[in-house]
Amino acid sequence: MPFRLFRYAPLSVLLLSFSRTGMAEDYFDPAALELSSTEQKTADLHYFSEKGGQMPGTWLVTLEINGREERHQEITFFNEKGSLQPVFSVSLLEALGVNVGAIPAFSRLQEGETFTHLEDFIPAARTSYDFNQQRLFLSLPQAAMKHRSRGYVPQSQWDDGIPAAFTDYSLSGGQARHQSGVTTSSYLSLRNGINLGAWRLRNTSAWSYSDAGGDHFQSQSSWLTRDIRRLNSQLRIGDAWTAGDVFDSVAFRGVQLSSSESMLPDSQRGFAPTIRGVAHSFAKVSVSQNGYVIYETWVAAGPFIINDLFPGAQSGDLQVTVTESDGSTRVFTQPYSAVPFMRRQGSLKYSLNAGRFHSGSGDARSPEFVEGAFFYGLLSRMTVYGGFRTASNYQAGAIGVGRGFGAFGSLGIDDTLAKSRLPDGKSAMGQAWRIQYQKDFSATGTAFNLASYRYASRNYYEFSELNQSDSQQLQLNNRRSRSQVTFSQTLGQFGSLSVSAWMQDYWHTSGQDKTIHIGWYTSWRGISWGAGYDYTDSALEQHPDRTVSFNVNVPLGNWLPGSSVSYYANHNNRGMTTQQVSLNGSALANRNLNYSVQQSKTSEGEADSTSLALQYNGGYGNVSLGYDHSRNGSNASLGLAGGVIATQYGVTLSQPLGDTVALLRVPGAANVEPEGYNGIHTDSRGYAVMPTLSAYRKNTVSLDTATLGENVDIEQSGLTLIPTSGAVVLANYTTHIGYRVLFSLRDHGEPLPFGAQAEVVEQNRHSANRSMVADGGQAYLSGVPERGTLRVTWYENGEQQQCQTPFRLGKAHMAPGIATLSVECH
Repeated sequence: MPFRLFRYAPLSVLLLSFSRTGMAEDYFDPAALELSSTEQKTADLHYFSEKGGQMPGTWLVTLEINGREERHQEITFFNEKGSLQPVFSVSLLEALGVNVGAIPAFSRLQEGETFTHLEDFIPAARTSYDFNQQRLFLSLPQAAMKHRSRGYVPQSQWDDGIPAAFTDYSLSGGQARHQSGVTTSSYLSLRNGINLGAWRLRNTSAWSYSDAGGDHFQSQSSWLTRDIRRLNSQLRIGDAWTAGDVFDSVAFRGVQLSSSESMLPDSQRGFAPTIRGVAHSFAKVSVSQNGYVIYETWVAAGPFIINDLFPGAQSGDLQVTVTESDGSTRVFTQPYSAVPFMRRQGSLKYSLNAGRFHSGSGDARSPEFVEGAFFYGLLSRMTVYGGFRTASNYQAGAIGVGRGFGAFGSLGIDDTLAKSRLPDGKSAMGQAWRIQYQKDFSATGTAFNLASYRYASRNYYEFSELNQSDSQQLQLNNRRSRSQVTFSQTLGQFGSLSVSAWMQDYWHTSGQDKTIHIGWYTSWRGISWGAGYDYTDSALEQHPDRTVSFNVNVPLGNWLPGSSVSYYANHNNRGMTTQQVSLNGSALANRNLNYSVQQSKTSEGEADSTSLALQYNGGYGNVSLGYDHSRNGSNASLGLAGGVIATQYGVTLSQPLGDTVALLRVPGAANVEPEGYNGIHTDSRGYAVMPTLSAYRKNTVSLDTATLGENVDIEQSGLTLIPTSGAVVLANYTTHIGYRVLFSLRDHGEPLPFGAQAEVVEQNRHSANRSMVADGGQAYLSGVPERGTLRVTWYENGEQQQCQTPFRLGKAHMAPGIATLSVECH
């Protein structure tokens, strides 16, 4: 619906309803309107005589099916017996998820034929149209719908975006002043891209400068990618990285084809158990976890299967409640746990890679290799996985299985065999086992995760280390085992406790690498504090590092909105104590200016310092300033970050760009802000960039109508965008830039009929800026151009009548406020 178009409409009396005693429906009698002008005719207003009655036409509406918003769509409505009937097509219903092929009534329609009365084709179907909110509600029986997982978005609605070229930049520069002199350095990072249809060309580059080394530019990586929708996969050509979930992750230059988890509905990502049960009648099934209902559906009598739960915690019992139609309930518990790589039953994740190993080091070997890996949900609680990697100097194969054991947690175990040809020409055969265990105890708030790698022989080598080391380094760095443990425990009102530990040892070195972290955190009335202990040891170091720390953060919202003060202190086993006090916050109306003031002090005094930092997030990019001073000298820095997008609509500046973005087009409307993004606004042409969108998901991009200019109106403030990964999608808003005019419409001196519809015709299309003719032939319109054509339509004796006339506004009409203009319409 247009915004602010009827703000000054004099015809508000038409919004009143008239109730007559003894009638079952609300009824409005057009004769009840008493006109002050006895000479004015009255248009045929029978469309408004019944409750909800409106003029027929084509309207942009929001479609809702069974309570779920689906899409925005232009729908044509016919008037039938005082109510509007929507016009449907088979293709539209298919796009909305109706199982058209299973409904015989549709077979009698010709290709492209439209129809009304959906209930004639789908028994028990109902439609309801709310004209004021422009929403069309469809109630359809579940049997008429295709099965769709929750969160499903049809691929036909995915938007590959518009052709575009962009660069995302980050520039930093600094100057350091010390006793030895002054040094200057700069660094520029670039992420460049070109989009054409479904293809994405990308490049990352960097430039650096220092007084000592001069300037240096490097193109770091380039690749071409596109979606393969039929396979829910992505094809990538050029520089890429292997996933690293079966073998070690390596960089290479070649071809990659891999499944894309992001293309799946949220309810099909990751792992969640399949729930099976039996309903004795038409029943409601609810699934709860940790006291919260996470799923609810209705099922018919008989066996049922639920396989579209959203992935949540990695484990935790699920409570299933079946409520029968007579009100009786049955409850059963399904224990649930999963290691991170587990898949849903029947779900496949895969990757295929072929190319040349590329480490970025000039001393490394670069053999060509081929790799394949897969994960498949074989049973409800079992996933099998494996893969292979082969090169001229390396062959490896892996196989594994993950299994959920309900209340006893989940376990994954795999075995990898690898044959390596060492740099000195010798061959080595090795084996490595990996064990992963995961268990959450919901009742106590405990989570436990163990990942252990045991290299069963001295001659097992990873592909990356084989090609980046000589024979002596391989022996020194030949790992024997690696273990990682994480543990967390909620403590109620006393906060939470977390423990993580990591250890690695070697075949040819007696020492170990160890890292241990213990942390405790809690909060009270917005004040948060915590304490920690860290232990770090290295096989190459003689003495470990031990550190204890404490931190507290206090919000200052009551005195200084958007700010907080924090204190941090640590003490290590070498006797050094460090303390920091900082003030952090945000300012300005949109909170897009961030500031930080910090004072640091050490027990030795050498590193005492004071630092200041500012960052402004503007519509055309971000600017940051920093300054640090200590007894050893001072440092000043400047940073610029943002994006530049070039499209058919010109060049638009933006904040730093994410992977998937939207170009907002609000023609002629400057300084309009989107909701939820601080600092972003349209430029003088009416363009802006939304720097982050979720790929393959519905993104609602809404404009803040309070920031519209006085003479700007838009037809719709919110648009739904469904971009593919890496797309630059267009959010195209229809604007009406012009003046507010109260027209006095006459035909040979007589007012045009009361209740007629007046609109400005723009380039052979109907404007959404419409008004109804009121008493005395007056019609208020906003967004009126300086010159144009005014069209007035009405019904008389059941037949449509119309007239139109050109108009031109003079300088007197262009003053602020509402202009008045009398025109003759024939």
